[in-house]
Amino acid sequence: MKSARRLNYRGFTIVELLVVIVVIGILAAITIVSYIGITQKAIEASLQSDLDNVSKQLKLFQIDNSNYPTTIRCDIADSSVNKCLKSSSGNTFAYLVSNASNPQTFLLTATNGDNVYSINNNSGPKPWIIVGNQNWAPYNLNVGTKVSFSASQLDNSNVEKYCYNDLESNCTTYGGLYQWNEMMQYVTTEGAQGICPAGSHIPSDNDWKILEMALGMNQATADLTSWRGTDQGTQLKAGGSSGLNFPMAGYRNLGPAFASIDTRELIWSSTQNGTNAWLRNTDSSNVQFRRDGSNDKGQGFSVRCLKN
Repeated sequence: MKSARRLNYRGFTIVELLVVIVVIGILAAITIVSYIGITQKAIEASLQSDLDNVSKQLKLFQIDNSNYPTTIRCDIADSSVNKCLKSSSGNTFAYLVSNASNPQTFLLTATNGDNVYSINNNSGPKPWIIVGNQNWAPYNLNVGTKVSFSASQLDNSNVEKYCYNDLESNCTTYGGLYQWNEMMQYVTTEGAQGICPAGSHIPSDNDWKILEMALGMNQATADLTSWRGTDQGTQLKAGGSSGLNFPMAGYRNLGPAFASIDTRELIWSSTQNGTNAWLRNTDSSNVQFRRDGSNDKGQGFSVRCLKN
């Protein structure tokens, strides 16, 4: 009889098993990263598509009715003032409009988690800017009806703004200028929504410090007043590394008069300092960033919104 042939099967060694496990882990990580990247791009594309489509509908409504819709809610039947606008799954809209201004303006913000895009009557969709763990609006706020530099902005259920030299075109380029109480919509709560879109708020003094520290300041320096830091002012200006591109919008002083367009940017916080309020300030001739709490609330400064 022929002897039975012995088959010799060699198992994996511990080292070989570890190599297989590591390879599987790497492949799984690559798959997860790819999936996250694809999902992120899909969300961004959805937000931009929603804003593009809705912007066209708003502009058609304005042509037909000589006004943008007052609301975009789907539970209101009055088609003369309302346009039902639905977002894609997972996206939400926040809508601000001013039909009393010339030209009429709207600001529409679409949000999906940490992803935020805005569009207005003059621009295409723009992403909000993430710096550190904060998410900032891509431009200075420009909502409301223009009033003369000589007038005070009133608590009259109508958002009012100053435009440098009383020119609406300057609001389009630089954003509106607002008195503190108008910006806050006549509340004094730090971090209030004020005139910002739903889901965002007026940054507090501490919110500004968080931004400054994300750009390289330490806490002790951020707590100082006047010009502080190293190059944070440069990082925040147009073309700076932060991406926030603060324009040199100038301001409306208590004269009353406009001053410092193309040389200074003064931006409110929602934090009071006694009867005054804190602000931040860039200057064309200074690389630092200024913190000042001595500002009369009657002056007109810029507003930059921050996601909640």
